[in-house]
Amino acid sequence: MMKQLWIMLIFLGLLVSCGPAAETAPMVETVSSHPTTDVPPTAAPTQAPLPPAPTVTSQRPTETTTTSPTAEPPTVTSPPACITLIYGENAQFEIFSDPAGPRVFVDVYDPTKLTGPVSASDILLTTHTHWDHVNEAFQASFPGEQIFVQAGSLSRDGIHIQGLASSHNAGENLQPEGGTNYIYIIDLTGLRLVHFGDIGQASLTDEQLSALGAVDIAITQLNNSYSEMNAANQKGLRLMEQLQPRLIIPTHVNLDTAKLAVAHWPGWYSETPSLEICQSALSAETQILFLGQSAQTIPRYLDLSHWGE
Repeated sequence: MMKQLWIMLIFLGLLVSCGPAAETAPMVETVSSHPTTDVPPTAAPTQAPLPPAPTVTSQRPTETTTTSPTAEPPTVTSPPACITLIYGENAQFEIFSDPAGPRVFVDVYDPTKLTGPVSASDILLTTHTHWDHVNEAFQASFPGEQIFVQAGSLSRDGIHIQGLASSHNAGENLQPEGGTNYIYIIDLTGLRLVHFGDIGQASLTDEQLSALGAVDIAITQLNNSYSEMNAANQKGLRLMEQLQPRLIIPTHVNLDTAKLAVAHWPGWYSETPSLEICQSALSAETQILFLGQSAQTIPRYLDLSHWGE
């Protein structure tokens, strides 16, 4: 009985669950009183590009630059290197490059043979004190600078002088002052002239040769009994062979030593006591030039060329 009751209850439950479903409330659509308008999304405003800046034209007028042609530098011609020598016999010489400028006098024994009065701008050199190389009164009253029988140096107005000790005879001591003979190196206008006084050495020393350097004009003796210099020993010629100057002007000389000299070197002569010598006229090889009384007599016996020909 109970079993049947449970079956009926289950059956009723199934009937209830299978009944019609409850109605769902209808969806209520909300309607706006205004018509719906689609609003597009707000875009950021685009800035219009700036117009290009106007071109500013300068009001300054255009300058025209004219290039000047490059000027050629003027040609400068150097004056020739020349000196004037005035020979007063024995070993007396007057030397200058400008007649209006300072003069160098060497071994003046006869002032009457000078070209004019001396001045304070002039220079006097004395190689030794033998009578034919010095005039005591002239030397004592000379107004310019001097190097008197000594080594030493002086420079003025483009003239440079250096004195070297030497000896009048072989074997004598070389003394810086009060010796028996001095050599004077005279540099002016690019020429080197050396006055040897009455040098009687058998040979030049290494120190002398170093100081002398390259000599353009050498004034020296070739024969002198007081220096034991003659054609037999040829001391004067050997000294010049050591030195090899471009031009030799002999002071004390005789025919025998002149013959030997011309056999060694081309010979020239000039009768005039005043002579201009330019560097351009000097040969690279040694030559010898006779002046004064020797130029009057030696060409009679030897074949010499006239200077300047």
